[in-house]
Formats: sequence, C-alpha cells, structure tokens
Amino acid sequence: MTLAVVVTRPHEHAGPLLQAIAEIWPGGQAQVRHHPLIDLVRFVDDDSAQALAARQRTLALDEYQAVIAISQNAAECGVHWMEDYWPQPPVGIRWYGVGPTTAEVLRLAGLDCQTPVDRFDSEGVLALPSLQDISDEKILIWRGVGGRETLAAGLRARGARVDYAELYERRQIDWSPAQWADTLAGSPLLILSSGQALDIALSQVADLAQRIRGVIVPSERVATYARGLGFSDVMVAASARNEDTLHSLRAWLAAS
Repeated sequence: MTLAVVVTRPHEHAGPLLQAIAEIWPGGQAQVRHHPLIDLVRFVDDDSAQALAARQRTLALDEYQAVIAISQNAAECGVHWMEDYWPQPPVGIRWYGVGPTTAEVLRLAGLDCQTPVDRFDSEGVLALPSLQDISDEKILIWRGVGGRETLAAGLRARGARVDYAELYERRQIDWSPAQWADTLAGSPLLILSSGQALDIALSQVADLAQRIRGVIVPSERVATYARGLGFSDVMVAASARNEDTLHSLRAWLAAS
C-alpha cells in the first residue's frame, strides 16, 4: 500500500523534511506532497511603517533585559535586523527561544539562549525560572504580525513592560477545490505546523477530518484544538523540529 504524506510548511522550511520523509521509504512506497498553507513575508528595511517600527525596536535593543523569539522565522528575522544595526550584540540581555529550532538560530548567531525543556510554547517559556521575578523589566518579543497574546499577558501580569517587534507577516495561501482534491487523494497523513495552519486548511476544506488518515501536530495545545474540531487520529510531536516530526511519523506508521 502506498502512503501519502502531506507537508504543509512554508516553502522556506519544508525542503529538508520533505527529503527526509521520502527517504524513510527507499522503495518509493510513499508519496510526499508539499501543500504550503502560509507564505512568510519578511519586512525589508525600507520606508514602510512596518520597517520603521522594526528599526526603532532594533536600535533600542540595549534598553531591554530580555528578548524572546517566538518562532524560527522570528529568530532569523530578528538576528538579521540586529546584525544590520549592531556590529556586536548589546550586552546584558537574556535571550530566549520558544523551541529548540528557534533557540538554535539564536545560538548560531552567538547568543546564549534559554529555551523550555519539554513544552515548546508560550506556557513553556512562562515557566522558565529566569522569567518569574521580572517586575519592571523591559522585555522585547520578536514575532510576526498578530498571534497569541498569552506570552505578553503572562509577562505583564508579573510586572514586566513588554514590547513587540513584528518582523514579518503570514499570508494565507488559497488553493482551489481541484488542487485540494489532488493533495487529499488517497486519504493522506497530514503534517501541520500550527493551529493557524489548521484553521486555514479547514476554511478551504470543511470536511478535512473525514478526508485524511490522521494528523501530526507540534504541540499538545494544537492537538487539543484539532480534537475539538473533530480530528480523531492526532499524534503530537515533541516539537516542530524535523527529527521530532519524523519520530512521530515513524511511531504513527508502527501503530497503523
């Protein structure tokens, strides 16, 4: 039996995972399909309002006691902006990445980064010991436009002053019913990277839960959300990292 696996990650982050999944079946017994749901559009340093805001936050980096990157893309964008305006990173800042992949971007940039041990989301960051006593600290969050407010709200409740540097935006990709029919042929296994990706897919395919074999998601929060929307076969990866996604895929296959 040929298994179809659908990867929905943005183009920028999908290549290595697509290749690794294809290599799990050396005989070519899997069809690996790429069906991105979101375009990540990074703000360039120009005269736009978005660039002006990002530039202001970057120039004021040394005013913050902590900087938190909420995603791999946020970390990559933040590092790029910082390198353009700071020959050396400002001293005295505590750096945080929400998950291992995000943290790795910061570490490769020479930043000593903290990350949660086993829960890679806002709640995991809020549980870190170094973010408990933060009254009157200034904290900057690198992120895209919009998103959850859980992290900022939790930090502010502890007395911190929190700002956002919104460095990119997520743009929904619209697919036609015919394109979705090709992607979902054969009842594939779907790999999702976020709750937003799930929302986008459901907005275009209302009966998605009935047209797939199962879904792999990067956190228990997204899994709970998916189950509440009618998805029954939901597997939770330890994180969004490729190795954790592949581990969950192998576990799903072994149990099928």
